[in-house]
Amino acid sequence: MSRHSLGLGGPLPPYGTVPEAVDRRTVSRQPAYQSLRHAHRRFGVRATAVAVGGFLLYVLLSSFAPGLMNTSVSGHLTLGLALGLGQFVLMGVIVWRYLAHVRTQVTPVVRGLRGLVRHHGAAERERAAFEARTAPRDEEFRPW
Repeated sequence: MSRHSLGLGGPLPPYGTVPEAVDRRTVSRQPAYQSLRHAHRRFGVRATAVAVGGFLLYVLLSSFAPGLMNTSVSGHLTLGLALGLGQFVLMGVIVWRYLAHVRTQVTPVVRGLRGLVRHHGAAERERAAFEARTAPRDEEFRPW
């Protein structure tokens, strides 16, 4: 579900502004929020599976295939050392993909939800001001 199909998006909020408090249930029932949670959870599960799977593969190969891990790749560089250094590369790739995921999938929806919260807060303030203006007064004139 894209942010355009949900009617979300918009410009960045001004620096230092904090949206007014809105009922969390109102925001959590939005389809955009539900799709955001689903996409973020799905990415987290995949990233964790890749990281743990890579580390587990390295540990299992070290334990059960020491001859393979001691195979020389180039000079003093063995396959085990290369795979161990590859763990850092794997973590770097996962972090890079996480940042790209947040930038492209999460941030636009969060901006739209912030706009929705701001719009909801402004509508509530307008309604309260209107009710205050149109409410019957107990006395016609205020005392000095």
